[in-house]
Amino acid sequence: MKKLVTAIALTGLIALTACNGNSNGDTESNIVAEIEGQAITEAEFVEALKEKHGEAVLFSLVQDKIFAAHAQRLNVTDEDIDKELNEVRDAYDLGEDEAFLSFLNTQGFSSIEDFRNLVMQHLVVQKVASEGAVVTEEEVRAEYEAGRELEASHILVQDLETAEEILAKLNQGEDFAELAQEYSIDPGSGAAGGSLGSFERGRMVPEFEQAAFSLAVGEISDPVQSDFGYHIIKVTERTPFEESFEDVKDELEALLARRQARPLEEVQREIMDTANVQIKDEQFKHVFDR
Repeated sequence: MKKLVTAIALTGLIALTACNGNSNGDTESNIVAEIEGQAITEAEFVEALKEKHGEAVLFSLVQDKIFAAHAQRLNVTDEDIDKELNEVRDAYDLGEDEAFLSFLNTQGFSSIEDFRNLVMQHLVVQKVASEGAVVTEEEVRAEYEAGRELEASHILVQDLETAEEILAKLNQGEDFAELAQEYSIDPGSGAAGGSLGSFERGRMVPEFEQAAFSLAVGEISDPVQSDFGYHIIKVTERTPFEESFEDVKDELEALLARRQARPLEEVQREIMDTANVQIKDEQFKHVFDR
């Protein structure tokens, strides 16, 4: 999900908010600036902001309200959001707020709160996408037995024909690493003989993850299709959970539900399209025309 408002529009929104907050109610007489005897009134200033950035700012505000309402309905809590933020902090070793904010700035976020809002919206989309998913006790136990972490290699190619050709060579005893170096279009792992190192769930695309965690150590998969192409996967090591089944059961249930989820972009559009939005200002009614 991407923010649908530009930095300059946000600047306009902040200025508009400040202007409204300081208003005494008479926008025609409130002076924002004076240049050589020529005054810019608050009314002129607000109207210019609406003309130049009003659509983007309004869309952003409406989107935020829609997702905040869904977050309340779905019980997306501050603790849920903090957990996601902490995972980003840990992944990039960003313990201090200053370092974290600096990192977020490089990613186009103006503040930690701005990023928190995006994370909240993403969690909402994930939950809506997973609604109706059915996960059995047997499936959760099987996922637990699959372990916390895998070490695996893959060979990524563009088409099924090439994938089947490589699989045939592997079945004839040819070396996985050598074939990865020869065929794989993944520049990072291909040069390393297909090695992806170790990874937990949530690090790979769903199709790859589901296939990899279902393999035994040493087993090679049939071709697995994802948005990137066709993968042939080999699991080389498996790390079991240190926690008990009961300790990780909820986590695994949520993960299995996400695997059944509808495409996130489709769900995001649906949330926006089905919201009851009533625009009272004639100037902006077209923004949410269905």
